[in-house]
Amino acid sequence: MKNVLVLALLPASLLACGKSDKAAADKKAAPAIDAAAVNALVPADLKAKLVFDKTDIVEERGHHNVTYTMAAPKGWTSKMKGFAALHPPDDANLGFFTEISVGSNCDGTCEPKEWGPVADKVNFKQFANDKVIKNETTPTSRLLIASREDKTTFVVYAWWEKGAKRYNTCTATLDEAVKTAGDAFAKACQAVAVSGDD
Repeated sequence: MKNVLVLALLPASLLACGKSDKAAADKKAAPAIDAAAVNALVPADLKAKLVFDKTDIVEERGHHNVTYTMAAPKGWTSKMKGFAALHPPDDANLGFFTEISVGSNCDGTCEPKEWGPVADKVNFKQFANDKVIKNETTPTSRLLIASREDKTTFVVYAWWEKGAKRYNTCTATLDEAVKTAGDAFAKACQAVAVSGDD
């Protein structure tokens, strides 16, 4: 009874403070975006064509906008507002299909799920017959770098938080002209800050 009485007398501000501290602790810190570290991984023969800088990529969905902040190649632009994808300028000669894109998925209803198996099915299964360059998994992420016919490199990174209603992805398709830059794009994809109405 004494414990209940003492708790009842605590100022409301202390109780509220405890709740906000817990909420702050539960929220994952934004990743450190290090463009210099990404640029260090760009192969020497591509350094003149491929320079990464901290960039906001906005996905516009009517009244709902999501901003993905990451290290992305300078001069690359979005072709469609509804998709958070960047493409090199046409005169850069980096390949017709070359792009980097970010987004989120819930594969059906948006509710907490085991996101690892979902991402494996949706994002990674399609590369089962390709040459694996790198395949790293953690309890809350997976990174794959794969090569197809030694002409195209694919970078796929998926990450999530336990109990989240969706998971996030960052993917890059690198045509032959930039196929050796997979490690740089993987480094960029592993540090994406998401904000807005996602």
